Amino acid sequence: LTWHNRLGHPSNQALNSLKTHLKFGNDSLPPCDVFHKAKQTRSSFPTNQHVTSCLGELIHLDLWGPYRVVTSEGFKFFLTIVDDFTRATWIYLLKSKSELFSCVTTFFNILHNQFGVKIKKVRTDNGSKFLNHNMKTFFESKGVVHQTSCVYTPQQNGVVERKHRHILNVARSLLF
Repeated sequence: LTWHNRLGHPSNQALNSLKTHLKFGNDSLPPCDVFHKAKQTRSSFPTNQHVTSCLGELIHLDLWGPYRVVTSEGFKFFLTIVDDFTRATWIYLLKSKSELFSCVTTFFNILHNQFGVKIKKVRTDNGSKFLNHNMKTFFESKGVVHQTSCVYTPQQNGVVERKHRHILNVARSLLF
């Protein structure tokens, strides 16, 4: 139990592989509450039972930023777009939030011209950047259903939120 605590509460499998090197003898450890609490990020949300069957059926959008460090080109936001069926991801770097609308329209055109796909549903958070007159008019003109999450529940748009976390983790790891 001492080695378990000293090593940052690793799993039993990790401890068993280190057993011969550390020379400790306890074969089985009692369940550790700290291990599960330390690894938990947030309570899980119920999974969505809706299954998509093709590219463009459901697209997740989210804008991240502003970041405190601006890139050398002046970007401090990024728009992440994830297709629900393929999990293909597109990232647009933005200098300001005002560029969001042109990025969304560009993405719609790329999907239509390159893949022959019309987007059916878009899921975003409830931010004003997605709930403005331009976006509403654009989605209506394309026949797109716009789904929004409840206020202060990013878990409802979890696909793109997890992608944000992954992108930021990769970016941080590239710094070292």
